[in-house]
Parts: sequence; C-alpha cells; structure tokens
Amino acid sequence: MQKPIYANHKHKTIIEAYISMCKDFAKEAAPKKFESYLEILDIIIEYHNNYGSGAKENNYWDWLMIIPINLSVMTNGFFAGIETKRNAPTIRTYRTLLNEMVIDLVTQIDKIEPVDD
Repeated sequence: MQKPIYANHKHKTIIEAYISMCKDFAKEAAPKKFESYLEILDIIIEYHNNYGSGAKENNYWDWLMIIPINLSVMTNGFFAGIETKRNAPTIRTYRTLLNEMVIDLVTQIDKIEPVDD
C-alpha cells in the first residue's frame, strides 16, 4: 500500500489514526474481504498523492479532505455491502464511531495551517 503525502506532522498524525481505525473496523467486520478494502484504500491514497497535478486541481483544503471524505464514504459503503441480520449491531456501532471520528477529524483539519512543520 502507498503511503500518503502529508501537509505536516499534525496532518500525518490525524490521517494515520483515521486510516488505522477504518482499517481495523473493516478487518474485524469482514476479514475475508479485507484485501478488497485495502485495494480501494490504495486508490484513494494514490488520488490524494497525485492531486494537484491537473490544471484545475490546486486547492489545498480540498487536498487535505480527500482521504477523510473518500475513506469515510468507502468504509460506509463497505459496511453496507457486508451487513447482515447477524452482524447488524456491530456494523451500526462501527458506523456510529466512524461518523463521530470523521466529524472530529474535519474539525482538526480545519485548524491546520498551510505551513510545513
């Protein structure tokens, strides 16, 4: 898996914690489908790392939010695809925690200054 490019140390800490949490939830919820999850995560990181190379792709704040937004949507979609009657309580708990963490993450990212540490 590729490593994301970070704006600074604070950005790195925030994003790594979020990626780790999402990966842990996905692996616990569906270990047999986890490799597929990682493949899509790699595509998100590749998009994040290459953002800005296009003529109209140069917004710093958009770049900071690529991983949180896309990873949140991907993980919720993954959960929807694997949810059954038997695992529904667990999946709903993961969704709730994911949604709370992404709100906190966005708040933290809004405070990041466009300066490299």
